[in-house]
Amino acid sequence: MNSPHVDFYIIANIDGEEKHIKVIELETTDGVPYYSCYIGETEITQLRNEIYGKWEQLWGNLPNETISLIGEKILEKVSPP
Repeated sequence: MNSPHVDFYIIANIDGEEKHIKVIELETTDGVPYYSCYIGETEITQLRNEIYGKWEQLWGNLPNETISLIGEKILEKVSPP
């Protein structure tokens, strides 16, 4: 089922600076969610939370520590309290 994408914002530390990141939740054709992340109009990465619990970068060039941090912030937004 194709659902409309969901937009939200997170704040994450990138290169020692707090950045406001727009996150767009999208789905692959088989329904697996992934997240496209933007600073301003520039896409900085695409991430997916793999079934084994690790965040993987599908596109982009961020260090693993930053990927994990952004992933944690995304989970805070998309997971119920």
